[in-house]
Amino acid sequence: MRGFVIAAGGSLVALAVGSVDATAAVNGNVTRVAHAAPQAVAKAKPKKPKKRYVPQGVRFNLPTGTTAQRGAIDLYIKKLIRNAPRGSEIDVSLFRLRTPGMAKELVRAHKRRVKVRIILDSDSPTGGKTNRAVYDYLRRNLGTSTRRSSWVVLCPTRRGCVATAPKGKWSKNHNKFYAFSRTYDSRNVVVQTSSNATNGGYNQYNDAYTVVDRRLYTAYRRYFYDLARKRANANYWRTTWSAHRGVSHFPKATGDPIGDVLDRVSCTGGRTRIRVSSGILTRTGVAGRLTKLDDRGCRVQVVADEIGESAMRTFTKPSRNGIPEVRYFTRGQNRTAHSKYLLIDGIYKGHRRKLVLTGSHSYTTDALRYNDESMLWVFGGHVHDVYVRNFNRVFSAAQGKVYVSGLLAAPTVPDDTSEAERPEPEPATGQPEAELPATERPAPDGGPSGPVDGLPSAEGL
Repeated sequence: MRGFVIAAGGSLVALAVGSVDATAAVNGNVTRVAHAAPQAVAKAKPKKPKKRYVPQGVRFNLPTGTTAQRGAIDLYIKKLIRNAPRGSEIDVSLFRLRTPGMAKELVRAHKRRVKVRIILDSDSPTGGKTNRAVYDYLRRNLGTSTRRSSWVVLCPTRRGCVATAPKGKWSKNHNKFYAFSRTYDSRNVVVQTSSNATNGGYNQYNDAYTVVDRRLYTAYRRYFYDLARKRANANYWRTTWSAHRGVSHFPKATGDPIGDVLDRVSCTGGRTRIRVSSGILTRTGVAGRLTKLDDRGCRVQVVADEIGESAMRTFTKPSRNGIPEVRYFTRGQNRTAHSKYLLIDGIYKGHRRKLVLTGSHSYTTDALRYNDESMLWVFGGHVHDVYVRNFNRVFSAAQGKVYVSGLLAAPTVPDDTSEAERPEPEPATGQPEAELPATERPAPDGGPSGPVDGLPSAEGL
């Protein structure tokens, strides 16, 4: 296209727009300016989004800290659920799911076409209107038919989904794990935790170990679907290994794997250290082995919320090396132990090793014989040492100290006490929660229902 200007004397001068200096044309000195070749604007290639993988390892909550610290495990699991993509699968097995916030997150995942399947103990909907409302909300939105892609089911009343118990005993599904086929950019993710989806997840000391491992994920899934079939098996026990980590699933009709582990420990040289943290410890055989190892020169430390009568008698019986260092949470303390882990640092099967056993398995006879439970085995110095730091925090927080028999007798519970019989903690001040709508509106199919936050690094591998 050409433009025109009136030059001096009234002559009309053609002006190629962008090619002639207009001022020079007005002065009568028209000079043609060479057309500049159009600049080829190189379109920058869009950057590929940065991959975000789920870190393996352990994380802990801090019930005496900020809301974020108290809810560290709960909030972490919700992020994993929020970032499970359409078409992926989430399998959840819990003793209790009673918080509206967790229920809403799982239903939102279902609404964006994630396959969500949940197995709960029959106890989960009991104990109050909110507990019932949470289950009813899940049931309305997910359904209960295991023929569908998403569902929620309860184990039989007073029985595990697999585990059984003699008359008068309470058998239960005490599991606490979440298995993700995909979340963020990771596949085959399992979170094994000691925490239920209850107020206790904020008010008690808990741990959660994340594995990203196809073999272990498959083992958890196999167990999950055996639970869903609800076929009784009093001796379900099986263990799957993948490199330095393994998982065991309960119940176990004979023997005691914790006792077997302790029997493989040597105290030669007095350098072996054994640490136990449990919400409740009533298994006399475990208490006896710990006491013997302490007597042989190992340093044994135990912290628990409650200790059984027989276990306490065993711990307080004097020996040549005194007694194990045992602490407990007093009745005045409302932030108590709930993790269930055993830490070994020393000679194990003839070699110096560091071992962590953790999961939902408490140190009770019920957990061994009558419950559906899962327990992770992790060999490795770094993860062990991270657990030790947590143990030291919990051990220091427990105000009750056990002395030799006859001196300041510590409170105990009956040997057949179930961990589930204790009252559930009250909600922590500032704990985030949400009411349940009658039905959940679908989130857009394109992705998560809210902003995506980054995941903090886990501790240990």
